[in-house]
Amino acid sequence: MPDNPATARFLNQQEKVNVVQRIRINQNGIETKVWKRSQFIEALRDPKTWLFALFAAVANLQGGTGVVFGLIIKDFGFNTLETTLLSMPVGAAMIIAVTIGTILIKYFPNARCILGVIGFIPCSACCFVLMFLPWHNKAGLLVAFYLLATNGLGFIMILSLVAVVFSGHTKKMTCNAIFLIGYSLGQMLSTQFWKQKYRPRNMVPWIIQLCTYIGDIILIIIIRWYLVRENKRRDAEKLASGEEYPEFGYIEHTQEDGTVVKLKVPIQFLDITDKENRAFRYPL
Repeated sequence: MPDNPATARFLNQQEKVNVVQRIRINQNGIETKVWKRSQFIEALRDPKTWLFALFAAVANLQGGTGVVFGLIIKDFGFNTLETTLLSMPVGAAMIIAVTIGTILIKYFPNARCILGVIGFIPCSACCFVLMFLPWHNKAGLLVAFYLLATNGLGFIMILSLVAVVFSGHTKKMTCNAIFLIGYSLGQMLSTQFWKQKYRPRNMVPWIIQLCTYIGDIILIIIIRWYLVRENKRRDAEKLASGEEYPEFGYIEHTQEDGTVVKLKVPIQFLDITDKENRAFRYPL
């Protein structure tokens, strides 16, 4: 897959221009391979970086169910063959949840956080069902376990948000790396509380699982509040100054003869961060 519209071999010259023009809307800029220390430091100081990393760590503590789901279903009272067959709808449930979310985001582009919260609500309810529903009610336990897959909707919505709330090549790469560190830590710890001594009811694991879902909801609400506050602050600054944002900036280009010239380009195409670009507004 190409890492930049300009390197997409399957696009002709005009199509590449059209794709690049679309980037002007979200103010994300064009990728550059130059590492900038200032952007790296800004990424470390940006509260959003650590909020998203914490979300990734907490959300991926739920990954244990994806490892031990066969044992969980078997503990409901099914044999090996039945467990294998009944494991199939788990993936289908996640596909359906994520598909519905992607369709909704098309019509409500600033609803990522809201859809993320909605994705984690059924999971929270299902944890209560799995803890307290009578053990002989296999069908109810199974349905509740399947509906845990809606957490995929919540995670995908926030993952898509990470891709659009940071600008500047070095900053985006740094924030993505920190997000993946959080993701990896969560995955590493996700199976540690699914122990033999808690089976078959798994009360302790389900309590921990419930806490992670509630934690995700709280983090999403905090992230959305922070982004809304920042957007309002920038709107207020613009209104108070009464000035329009600059439409163009300059980049230095070295010609074949060694001379350096400054080229005037739209501000949206510069390698600047979301904090440096005052016209940047955070998607929600």
